[in-house]
Amino acid sequence: MDPIEAMNAFLARITAHDPEPDTTVMSLQVQVGRARETLQLSARAVHALTEALTRYVDPDDHGTCANCGKPLSKDLYCPGCGHVDGIFGQTVANHAATVLRQADRTDAT
Repeated sequence: MDPIEAMNAFLARITAHDPEPDTTVMSLQVQVGRARETLQLSARAVHALTEALTRYVDPDDHGTCANCGKPLSKDLYCPGCGHVDGIFGQTVANHAATVLRQADRTDAT
């Protein structure tokens, strides 16, 4: 579905429940290539569009590194500093600390 069709389908879903669908509070011009359309949005449509845009999360957004603030990979690995985040990262860190303590004890004997 192209963006203009998607926008029209989105507005059609809202219009069905809009008590004042013909009261325009905003005009939005959408252009894709040579296709151009000016859409008239009611207050309810503006609210719904704002809500949709605000709630959108990019599928490649896996948060930011707790260590350096850079974006994490899908595996919660930070390519910037090498930190592994999340529960898996905490498990790896705990295991590494345990191994280090055991190695220190072995070296001490």
